Amino acid sequence: MFAQHRARGFSLVELMITVAIIGILAAIGIPAYENYIRRAASMDGYLQFGALKASITEYYVANGVLPASFTDMGLPPATGTAHGGDEGSYQYVFGIESDVWSSVEYQPKPPNGYVFVLRSSGEPDIGLHFQIKAEQGGIRVRCTINEIAERGPYVPAQCRDGSVDEWNW
Repeated sequence: MFAQHRARGFSLVELMITVAIIGILAAIGIPAYENYIRRAASMDGYLQFGALKASITEYYVANGVLPASFTDMGLPPATGTAHGGDEGSYQYVFGIESDVWSSVEYQPKPPNGYVFVLRSSGEPDIGLHFQIKAEQGGIRVRCTINEIAERGPYVPAQCRDGSVDEWNW
């Protein structure tokens, strides 16, 4: 006679479990994704400095001393000072915007050399310090986060050790 007709679809419990699973995955995935994006964006500053090393080397070879200012490195003139050296916004110095980097400093560290610093904007604080020293007729460069462990996850592995006050490397 009459066939039983069963309703098809998802029950409220099944839908609630699905929404909970999606919420858990989002709670884990979104912060990991944001950290990945920040880490990738921080590489921009690292690569910008990598390109700048050639200018520093050329200046050293031509003059026998490390460059003492932004203009010596072929960068625009400083717009301010910080720690006894030149300072300017990242966008002004390199000509590009950055989601991570806000300012650039070039600090003298006599008698050892100079420290080129990239300062981040916002949280977390990511500061890359590039130590530059003249040694045996050439220049040497080391990248460090100045022993601030919270910066480690956002920078290249070779930058995670050392302090800007250590010059025996």
